[in-house]
Amino acid sequence: RLRMGQALVDRRIFSDEGVYQAELKKIFARGWNFMCHDSQLPERGSYFTNYIGEDEVIAVRDDDLNVQVLINSCPHRGNTVCRAEQGKARSFFCSYHGWNFGLNGDLIGLPGQDTFYRGGIDKKDWGLTKAAKVESYKGFVFATLDPDAIPLDDFLGWVGRLGIDQIAEQGDVEVVDGVQKNIVKCNWKLAVDNLFDWYHPKISHGSAVKQGMLTEEFLAPRMIL
Repeated sequence: RLRMGQALVDRRIFSDEGVYQAELKKIFARGWNFMCHDSQLPERGSYFTNYIGEDEVIAVRDDDLNVQVLINSCPHRGNTVCRAEQGKARSFFCSYHGWNFGLNGDLIGLPGQDTFYRGGIDKKDWGLTKAAKVESYKGFVFATLDPDAIPLDDFLGWVGRLGIDQIAEQGDVEVVDGVQKNIVKCNWKLAVDNLFDWYHPKISHGSAVKQGMLTEEFLAPRMIL
């Protein structure tokens, strides 16, 4: 067990499958998840794929220039409808049975509607699943699957907004084109906890201080009242 103050945290929270599945439902599905930056969706049809928990989603600029966040799964048989990680599209096409979806997720066409499906498909009922809410803070786009989620500003709180403010205050933000990924082989809570752990920087990143890349002041915890 890990001792934190006067409390004990069982190590199973980092490895128990039941805990992880509960987190997917109660944290990722209900919380606000960062999707992309506005600059990654510069025009109609621009898209960028990301994840909410383990569900792949497409953030896309629709015909009205609004940002939609769509589950990247055809409602017919679950096939992926967007295979590239970013780009520009006029619609999203399922390569299994040819269902075609507009930029807002609506089903706009399917081969054999009368012959194969005998006219039994009402297209308005078979669009891609949409995120319940999509909001932006200073160009940073977030989405949630929970229709009852609190407003994004309240979810971020002053700490979350401050982190984005520190980036936005540098001037106009534009994400460099391309996709770069890192796979961290650990439970997500370990990675998050590391970001708020001010005990380790002088130790783990001590060589950066010695080389003059970072200062000890920069690695010290900052209290903003």
